[in-house]
Amino acid sequence: MSGAAAERGRAPLEAMLRAQSIAVIGASAKAESFGHNVVTHLTGTGYRGRIYPINPRYGEIAGLRCYAALGDVPETVDCAVLAVADERLEAALEAAAAAGARSAVIFGSAVEAEQPGRPPLTHRLAAIARAAGMAMCGSNCMGFLNFIDNIMVGGWPYKFPPPRGRIGFITHSGSSYSGFALNQRQLGMSYMISSGQELVTSAADYLDFLVAQAETRVVGCILETIRAPERFLAALASADRRGIPVVVLKLGRSEHGKALARAHSGALAGADAAYRAVFERYNVVPVRSLDELADTLELLSCGRAPTTDAIGLASDSGGERTMIADLAAEIGVDFAAVTPVTEKRLAAALDPGLAPINPVDIWGTGHDHERIAEECLTALADDPGIGQVVFASNMPSGRALLHTWGRVTERVHAKTAKPVMVMGNLASALDRAEAARLRGLSIPVLMGTQPGLAAIAGSIAWHRARRERRMPKIEAPPGAAVARWRKRLAEAGAAGLDTAASLELAAAFGVPVAAGRVVAGESDAVAAAASLGCPVVLKTLAAGIDHKFDQGGVALGLASPEAVAAAYRDMAARLGPRALVQAQAPAGTELLLGMTRDPQFGPLVTVALGGIFVEILKDAVTFLPPVDEAMALRYLRRLKGFALLDGARNRPRADLGALARAVARFSSLAEALGGWLREMDVNPVIAGPEGVVAVDALAVPLAEGSGGGLASPHTIPAENVAAASRKGATR
Repeated sequence: MSGAAAERGRAPLEAMLRAQSIAVIGASAKAESFGHNVVTHLTGTGYRGRIYPINPRYGEIAGLRCYAALGDVPETVDCAVLAVADERLEAALEAAAAAGARSAVIFGSAVEAEQPGRPPLTHRLAAIARAAGMAMCGSNCMGFLNFIDNIMVGGWPYKFPPPRGRIGFITHSGSSYSGFALNQRQLGMSYMISSGQELVTSAADYLDFLVAQAETRVVGCILETIRAPERFLAALASADRRGIPVVVLKLGRSEHGKALARAHSGALAGADAAYRAVFERYNVVPVRSLDELADTLELLSCGRAPTTDAIGLASDSGGERTMIADLAAEIGVDFAAVTPVTEKRLAAALDPGLAPINPVDIWGTGHDHERIAEECLTALADDPGIGQVVFASNMPSGRALLHTWGRVTERVHAKTAKPVMVMGNLASALDRAEAARLRGLSIPVLMGTQPGLAAIAGSIAWHRARRERRMPKIEAPPGAAVARWRKRLAEAGAAGLDTAASLELAAAFGVPVAAGRVVAGESDAVAAAASLGCPVVLKTLAAGIDHKFDQGGVALGLASPEAVAAAYRDMAARLGPRALVQAQAPAGTELLLGMTRDPQFGPLVTVALGGIFVEILKDAVTFLPPVDEAMALRYLRRLKGFALLDGARNRPRADLGALARAVARFSSLAEALGGWLREMDVNPVIAGPEGVVAVDALAVPLAEGSGGGLASPHTIPAENVAAASRKGATR
């Protein structure tokens, strides 16, 4: 293939982010104007490609020939940068498409007054780009920075950009984009992308591009939403396959829309729970602040992996050591119990009165402090139970001790393959020059106790999930049941299913349910009770009553035919003749199994302890279906009240195998019917020593009954399954 043909065959996104030719539409000779800055930002930062300023008013800009129109340029450009006002965007993009530009960058907000009968400007711009097969960054973006090829596309010059490195970065926040682009902590970037409104090209596309680049070691994302969920999940799976961590700061995690939920699980599994479930399934590291994001990216890009889940830490302050221990307990970072050999080495090195324990306070009299620090840190690094070593010191400027601690850290780092890092407990005290020197040696310098420990926890969790990856044993639901219930749910529509039909649905997928009979008269109720054996439970099947207890629609412990008859007469008079007679379940611990359908990610499953635990304490775990029994059991163990199932306070121990099996089978139901169900509760499920039985259920079909959307995007490729158990996963 000729060079020109190969260039034409490049993918549009690569043509944008690695552009070999760029046209700046709206370029200007006026100093400090936006159109002038775009050109000089390219020329002043080492771009080696061809730049074509476009503006009919000029013959030359910044020493470059200026063209009247893009069509006059002597080649088809890779990227057209639109440095024009909103009212000129449409015409400029049409010209770029007509000239065959492979991609475009739109900085403008693309806002215009509403025009009846005409699509919004954003829709028209997207249509132009899609029709031309163009990638498009924006609108309302800050552009992008490619540190590999020195392509700096933006109207805000960065005089002190970060060094070239291994971190890819995607953000919806323009201010955060500038902050990270101008970070003064030597976070080495490969690409930085301000994706804006993502009218055509989404974060999913950028992520897919970044994980395919040889330079990428880790990707950081600041996301308000995910606009192409299926593609984004595929990109996350690709990143995990390649061993590239993805760290996400999700903005707007509030759980909205709960008032619309009819089932309990709809109120429990909100927006934040959905993202947490997705992040766990695809081994994403979630963070909560910009500082935590920066520390996590720095640690994960250092090129070393922890060898165990526990850390070794030395501090030059006894008081700060206590603070670190307190925060570590909250965040879920464990300190390794040192071996006898390590304890002996610490004791030999430390001043009298200092305990040879982890975390270790190394500062005693101050005498011979460099030797003491190095011997203690080396002993921690040599301990087989310690996965990484942390030297916690503020390292303030103006003290000789600063360089002493720097030399100690450098020498210990050289002696081991484990991660060795500095963690400053007061970020503003850290000497920037010494921090920069250590980072140049691939020694992370974490900025603050809380974000630093959170970064350590995130790194441990990511590496643990990869170590514990296992082949899932997903039990496929019966095909006949899937087809039958898809049809039945589509036919039911918004009317939904009553309790009896909802329990029948659960049973069809292998969830054990209490035996029951639907009745429509007093004699039927008495006969059903005789067949099932008293005591029995009577429940109304009146339409429109989701929570029957609140309406007096449940009678428990009916121990005789007379009691059944009396209860039926009362209930029928108030709520109608249709009812369900059930065998009363044995005593046990109540749980809820719930499914809700997230608009972005499809079905989610929630398991929760019932009663006060779900109503008040919100003791619940939400995850993506399907799961196998082993994964289900790990999720159950995360419940705060799990001890109630496991025999605490002399309670009968529930059959955990049967319960995990019920959860796994319900998750298969959720995956198979996720495009037909809006939400479903099996509540309560009674778990006892003799097994598990569901006694009530509510299934709410999608009103359309179409099965559209993300019905079941989470079928698990074996190579992508990370273990469900993860400390700090709900941080």
